[in-house]
Amino acid sequence: MARRLFISGLGVSVVAVVAVGVSLASASSGSGARVWGAPASMVHFAKAGPVAAAGDPTITVVSKNEVETDVDEPPTGFSQGDEITISSPLFDTSGNRVGHLDVHGAITALFQKAGVARGQFTFTATLRHGAITATGVATFTESGESSGFTAAVTGGTGAYQNTDGQVRVIFTSENPTTTFVYHLTD
Repeated sequence: MARRLFISGLGVSVVAVVAVGVSLASASSGSGARVWGAPASMVHFAKAGPVAAAGDPTITVVSKNEVETDVDEPPTGFSQGDEITISSPLFDTSGNRVGHLDVHGAITALFQKAGVARGQFTFTATLRHGAITATGVATFTESGESSGFTAAVTGGTGAYQNTDGQVRVIFTSENPTTTFVYHLTD
């Protein structure tokens, strides 16, 4: 019964239509019904707050108007192996456009009885003076407890070619947006 409710809840929360064709995988564009591949009902949206003090080697960017494509790998429906791609412009905290974001992820585990899903994500923020790439695992819950995750900065180009560190990814319901708070080290 719990499994049936979980699957029904996922179906109701998904506004994006997944086209099932003759091929092994099919894709459809999402319009905010999913948050990084997970149904919106599995994500707790945080409130944006203060992000960094003056002099802190921190970069904060905000992703708005994300275009998401979800690839439904067999078996049909939200399952392990489903893939997610996201592209969006990036803005600074004052609202000025500063670059763009590219994301690729895959659902790596789905525990239907517990209402939990995990996804492995690699994403690149391309800014004026170079790009920063990070990778990490996000956990989404049916109870909506996930408000984001922390990922490792794995490298960069240009001004960021020798950097590492971590980035906090924060899902917010405002429009909706995703905030990235990069704490970089050289």
